[in-house]
This record gives sequence, structure tokens and C-alpha cells, in this order.
Amino acid sequence: MTVAPGILKHYPRLNDVQREIIGHLDGPLLVIAGPGSGKTYSIVLRALNLLLLGKAQPRQIALCTFTEKAALEMRDRLAAAARTVGYEGDLSELTVSTIHGFCYRILTQHRHRTDLGHNYDTLEELTQLLFIFDHFAEIIGPAENGLFLGRWATRWTAIEGARGYFDKITEELIEPERLRVAADPFIRAIGEAYLRYERALVEANRTDFAHLCWRRCKRTALLAV
Repeated sequence: MTVAPGILKHYPRLNDVQREIIGHLDGPLLVIAGPGSGKTYSIVLRALNLLLLGKAQPRQIALCTFTEKAALEMRDRLAAAARTVGYEGDLSELTVSTIHGFCYRILTQHRHRTDLGHNYDTLEELTQLLFIFDHFAEIIGPAENGLFLGRWATRWTAIEGARGYFDKITEELIEPERLRVAADPFIRAIGEAYLRYERALVEANRTDFAHLCWRRCKRTALLAV
């Protein structure tokens, strides 16, 4: 654990846990903390510590959060901390964005390694629902015994319910082929619907937010091979 002298000088009230986070230089680190506990504060100073110690250049660091507002706040706090300790590097090369924004950037750079064509569209929450609505017969299929996919009684509840399962399957990297052979009839049905949904996305040259991260993970795996 090493913390740059400039950080220790200008931030003397750091507690032991914060110092441990900021001074962690190699390998992954999981920090579990509640709201208002100083997570962003520690992340910002950890990034700055890596820069001050010469362990990384700005272009080699990416800070991700969940909302645009939080990303802007993190960028402002990093810039303020850099001014405080006198860091003079070019922070414009450091990536601060939402998780989906970061994945979109990587996917755009390496689109030729995916099955997406030029001018593909990314579906946000509402347009994803409308996409399933427009391809309802293809993805969800007809009702059987009054229920869509054996669970939902109306088209719209089926669309909303299936979208939730589709996102979870993608985000948790669940193999849909395993769902197709599950003992539970609903799990089998949702697995089949998910595969139809993926085919519809490819044919329409679309992706959704969950698949942005999935494609990013797949791209990382390809680089690691």
C-alpha cells in the first residue's frame, strides 16, 4: 500500500480504510459500502494516486458509474482534487462515464468484431419495449390456454415481463441453450423467446443496453485469448 505524499499532505483526515483503498496499486479490489460513506471520494483519490505515482497514464484509466449526473460529478471532483495536489497531467484523456457509455465507446471502436452493421441503433428502455411490441408474434408468440409464455395474461404484461428476463439473462451471462433444456416449462419458454429476441435484434441491426455490456465482455474475452 502506497499513497502519494501530495495526497497525504492535502487530505490528512483520511481514515485507515480510505488509505487502504487509495493506496491499493495492483490487482482487483472490492469495496462494499453504503450511501454517503465516501466511495466516490476514495475512487477519485485512488485514480489520482495512480497518476501521481506514475503507475498509469490518464488514457489508461477508466472510471465508471451508473448515471450521467454521477459521472459528471466524478469528473469535477477528480479535476478539483488534481488542482489541490498540483497534478499537471492531461485529464482529458482519462475516461469518466456511465457503464453503458463506456461499453458503447468500446463497441463503436471494435464494431467490426461483432455481428452489428454500420449505423446500428441502441434501444433504451422505452424503445426496447416497443421493439418487442413490434416483433411480438416473432418473439413472444401466441397465447396458450390464455397465457403468453405460460405466465402472462396480456400482451403488455408479457412484453414488460419478458424484457426483464431478457435483460437478466444477458447481464448474468446465462447460456440460453441451458434454459431450453430446463425442467421448468416457463424457463424453457423464456429461453426460446430470448433466442428469438436476439435473432430479431441482429436482423434489425439493433442492440440494447444489456447487450452493450455483454458485447464489451465478449470483446474483452477475445482480447484475453
